[in-house]
Amino acid sequence: MERLLKLFVLLILADACALLSTCKSDQICITQQRCNETDDSGSGIFGPRILDRSCGVGLVCCDKAQLESYEAAMASRRSKQVKSATASPAPTGVEAKLDYKSCDVQSLCVPRHLCRTGVVNEDGRFILKPRIDNASNSGCGTFESCCPLADQLDASDNPVRRQLNDFKYKGCGYSNPTGLYYALVGYNDHEARFAEFPWMVAVMDVQGNYVCGGTLIHPQLVLTSAHNVANHSSETLLARAGEYDLNSAEEPYAFQSRRIRNLWRHEQFNNLNFRNDIAMLVLEQPFQLAPHVQPLCLPAVESTILQKELREAECFATGWGHRNFSAPSQEHILKRIDLPVLEHEYCQRLLRKTVLGLRFSLHSSFLCAGGIEGKDTCKGDGGSPLFCSMAGQNKRYQLAGIVSWGIECADKDIPAAYTNVPHLRSWIDEQALKIDVRLEEPV
Repeated sequence: MERLLKLFVLLILADACALLSTCKSDQICITQQRCNETDDSGSGIFGPRILDRSCGVGLVCCDKAQLESYEAAMASRRSKQVKSATASPAPTGVEAKLDYKSCDVQSLCVPRHLCRTGVVNEDGRFILKPRIDNASNSGCGTFESCCPLADQLDASDNPVRRQLNDFKYKGCGYSNPTGLYYALVGYNDHEARFAEFPWMVAVMDVQGNYVCGGTLIHPQLVLTSAHNVANHSSETLLARAGEYDLNSAEEPYAFQSRRIRNLWRHEQFNNLNFRNDIAMLVLEQPFQLAPHVQPLCLPAVESTILQKELREAECFATGWGHRNFSAPSQEHILKRIDLPVLEHEYCQRLLRKTVLGLRFSLHSSFLCAGGIEGKDTCKGDGGSPLFCSMAGQNKRYQLAGIVSWGIECADKDIPAAYTNVPHLRSWIDEQALKIDVRLEEPV
């Protein structure tokens, strides 16, 4: 009787633990070993997924999609093995090496850079995921093409790999105006081209979740906003350069991830009014410079002449944030918007017409941009760069601001506030000198 009672108590506790599990709705409790062996993300550096959620002894929270994808791949592979043994010879070439999905007669879904055509189809299929669906892309993913077997390339013949090997760095701030490799069709929703702005950094937590944007200013230094990393330490963050689509690992050039050695927030950062909203991440190892990973130039120390140049320049903001306040989720493909930099007093007058009130004083550590209906940075864009063209230099840019705060998103005559990088240039230099780094000056 006593043993039955103990068993009954254990069953009740097991049910209670199941109810208290903190797994998300798209996760399930399984063994850590099973979660690791089904991980097909390719990230590697992140380790096991979300180990801090309570599933019970020996169990972890694991993405359902990951498990379903793994099981489907295994089932497909087993099916092919059975068919191969009974009806046809073993596959050869690319199909045998990578087990690509079939998408048409004698065609497979392969990365676009491993297909000889290498371009978006002429029947209206677009490279970007918001423009692709199963009907228009034969079920292939964003960076895949339904490629005839005869057009498939081995990795050794990959022209993208040759371009990577031939890369020569020519200086900070140079964009890739037409992007790299892909000729985008349907470019009408503020999507940046792949590797168009090679200084863009995604700051991630160690579980691989997006935290905020950042800017590469040196192979070993990233600038971001202090408020976005206020609850983090160097041990809880990673910097990812060369990222484009947060939901894909099929880009022609792989992103690079680095751990953080030091995280330095501005000593006078105020988390109530966001003044001096800047932080520097020092990487454990520098990024390897490549066509899609290059630093942005820094501006000179603030002056009247520089302020005028920024107002007259072509300026862009980039990020993976929400399109507007009501958007249910953030963007997963890097977006860009062109925005004008505003004169300080004029911006203050506009902001005083908002909920901030008639006595609001815009601090010197901020600069403003935007105020154009339908164009703005928003939630999730924090830490991302606002950069402007350099006078007399073609498609070369310098960092003007860091996305900090705003009253609304994309409303007319309500500009957003950005950390004023020229105003804080001396602080940036001081932090870099702590590790004996002298920042590149554009020539």
